[in-house]
Amino acid sequence: MPEPRTRDSARVSERPEPQIDLGDKAQVPLKDGMTAEEAAQKIHIAILLPLSGNEGQTGRALLRAATMALFDAYDPRLVLLPFDTKADYTESERVAGLAVEAGADIVLGPLLGQNVTAAGTVLARAGIPMIGFSNDQSVAAPGRYIIGFIPEGEVDRVVDYAAETGLRRFAALLPEGLYGNRVRAAFGDAVADTGSRIAAMESYPPDPDQVFEPVKRLGRYEERKKALRDEVRYLRSLNDDMTDEVANRLEAAEALEPLPFDAVIVPEGGQLLRTLAPLLPYYEIDPNKVKLLGTGLWNDESILREPPLQNAWFAAPMPEKPAALLARYKATYGENAPRLATIAYDAMALVASLARDVGVPAEYRFSAERLTNPYGFVGTDGLFRFLTDGTNERTLAILEVHQKGFAVVDAAPAAFPSFGYSLRSHRRDY
Repeated sequence: MPEPRTRDSARVSERPEPQIDLGDKAQVPLKDGMTAEEAAQKIHIAILLPLSGNEGQTGRALLRAATMALFDAYDPRLVLLPFDTKADYTESERVAGLAVEAGADIVLGPLLGQNVTAAGTVLARAGIPMIGFSNDQSVAAPGRYIIGFIPEGEVDRVVDYAAETGLRRFAALLPEGLYGNRVRAAFGDAVADTGSRIAAMESYPPDPDQVFEPVKRLGRYEERKKALRDEVRYLRSLNDDMTDEVANRLEAAEALEPLPFDAVIVPEGGQLLRTLAPLLPYYEIDPNKVKLLGTGLWNDESILREPPLQNAWFAAPMPEKPAALLARYKATYGENAPRLATIAYDAMALVASLARDVGVPAEYRFSAERLTNPYGFVGTDGLFRFLTDGTNERTLAILEVHQKGFAVVDAAPAAFPSFGYSLRSHRRDY
């Protein structure tokens, strides 16, 4: 496996910047350093999740992960109040109102974008900040922060890295729908910002039986096969032993003309990714000649055994700390957690970390100024920060797929750029 390299120092501040490590002193019982009056002052943290219905299994896993962070905090003042959104817009509004009535100081969740909007509207009227688990930038707002992995940042990171290694002709195989549209827009911006170009782009429906034609079109399979047949026919028409030998070699090797791109992004996950992967070489998009790129949806060990994905790249957090937390979750609860569980842990750890400063007035404890610390917070998934518009930025690594695991080929930056600058220059200023 290749050795990880450090990001270009020009992309981060030249001096060490203060960051809040969410694990710092978390194992020290806070009550030992508090007065009786301080220990009696409860901090109510509501958590809104789909604890029943189609998303119930995921919601319950996120609640468990948040509970782990609560226990790790050793803070007797913290009170976690779970509410079931049932993954429903109206129910999210209703339970947000219940959280207000219960005296919530801050709210974690909900999970789904529309539910974040529903709950956030209610909480904004009460002046209560929230940290939603969605990854949809469109539902963020001042005071309504989202902590999910934003695909736009993942696309930026992997395209930047691919361009730095000399890949300049890009293609995309995108899912239809909202996620695919978001990736399409981010992909176009990222490629343009690197001075590269998009050579091909195809979309496919969320149906395994209907992905064949889009892959075939992306690889210009029929055109290239016809070009090969025409070339062989022409060589044979020359009636020359030498050209006949060349024609035989071309025919035996099925040597199609090169593709107009040297990297292709496939922002898909799960079973559909495992369906798409073997179709790429089948339709002559050779992974040995075209670098495959992915998003955080690839952060799933089920793809490790897919031969076409070997040596492919995607952007994700450094893997050690998330793997350790997920292993601890399994040891605690006897089952695997969804990869998303780490964001619930980090959200709860962030709240606990801000609450540890017992000298901070209660009304300032979860203020916008503290939640949008420009230097960020170091959590299980690495360094992240909230921006004033409610979105987030993360420093991500580039991982390479290997049969035995994901290898870090480009480590996540250790700090954000200096205050006032976002990770990418094309993004609006915050």
